[in-house]
Amino acid sequence: MKAVVYQGKEQISIQEVAIPELTEGEVLIKVHYAGICGSDLSIYSGKHPRAKAPLIMGHEFTGEVVKTCLPDGAKIKVGDRVTVYPLISCGRCQPCLTGNGHVCRSLKLVGIDCDGGFAEYVKVDADKVFKIPDNMAMDVACLIEPLAVAVHAVRKSTLKAGDTAVVIGGGPIGLLTAMTARYAGASNVIICEVSPTRIKLAKELGFTVLNSANNPLEEVMALTDNNGADVVFEAAGAAPTALLATQLVKITGEIVVVGVFKEATPVDLQAVNFRELKMIGVRVYTPKDYQVALEMLRNDESIAKVISHRIKFNEAQRAIDLMIQAENSMKLLLHP
Repeated sequence: MKAVVYQGKEQISIQEVAIPELTEGEVLIKVHYAGICGSDLSIYSGKHPRAKAPLIMGHEFTGEVVKTCLPDGAKIKVGDRVTVYPLISCGRCQPCLTGNGHVCRSLKLVGIDCDGGFAEYVKVDADKVFKIPDNMAMDVACLIEPLAVAVHAVRKSTLKAGDTAVVIGGGPIGLLTAMTARYAGASNVIICEVSPTRIKLAKELGFTVLNSANNPLEEVMALTDNNGADVVFEAAGAAPTALLATQLVKITGEIVVVGVFKEATPVDLQAVNFRELKMIGVRVYTPKDYQVALEMLRNDESIAKVISHRIKFNEAQRAIDLMIQAENSMKLLLHP
């Protein structure tokens, strides 16, 4: 089979590799689409602390089950249309034993700690398989995983119906977070972004969009009777936005850190003290978040507009380059 193989820092190649052999409890999936994530770019740049070459990346993908190694009567069958819940938890640590396996002390992911979906076929444990409806397009279903990240962020927040939310960063996760906040009942969702392409898309989707290169603090205050947002979702993962978040939120408001910061970043903790702010971090998702993401995709066709490119595997390098440039891309999907 063909696979996109990470060879080392900033090196990938299209290779012929063996179709994975199944062991008990596993299924083989013929991949239809695989999304490129910021984590994949971290691996590509050689900065991911766990990913080791050679590796087939990709943890957000859809496909069809073509082979199983399961007992008779198993729920997963050949022909099922599926995506994968890619988290691999130990099941023994304190977080796992208290129902928080998504923040397992030794959390691993398909496509990072073992081969993933940038290939024609991928094998996974059957208990990681998540069925998708027959009437949902495979490329759209590929959004379940990143949308679940946004769902988890909003469900962990204190956002209530009628609240004003600010999302800093209008990339794929930021835009999905804005959509989820609106779905959850926010009366006004404001997005701060600098990319003209992303600003245009966010406006088309009905959001209030502010150019972060201007003065978003002044504009947010004007839009909120000089109070600030009830909840700020930081989805950019950049040092300046960590400081901006404490300015845009109202007194006694909440900041939800959705973006993954790659290094220690200054935060105005005095503002957290004096304004009695709440600040929480969120990581990945739970199975419930996957279910909610699926329902959102069923109910809101506009979410699919987050997909900007569908690119063949043999052009994977071009896809990664587009992701790095970011200016003219959102969610990119690879397909065999």
